[in-house]
Amino acid sequence: MAERIYIVHGPQGTRLVKASLRQQALSHVANSTFSIAVATQDELVAQITAGTKVEQYRAPEQTDLALDGE
Repeated sequence: MAERIYIVHGPQGTRLVKASLRQQALSHVANSTFSIAVATQDELVAQITAGTKVEQYRAPEQTDLALDGE
C-alpha cells in the first residue's frame, strides 16, 4: 500500500506523519499524546460520581441517516 504524508493538527502543535492510512497517522500521534486502558470498577465509580459522561464511539466519517418520517 502506498504511503502519503498526513498533516495532523492538535493541541500540542502540527505534525507530519508518513503512513498508509489516515487512521495510522492519527493513531501514531494519539499514542504519543494519550494513554489508554480499560477502566477499573473503582475508576468508573469515581468518574461517574464526579460527573464524567460515558461517550459512545463514533467513526469520524459516519453520519446519521434520516429515517422515514423524519
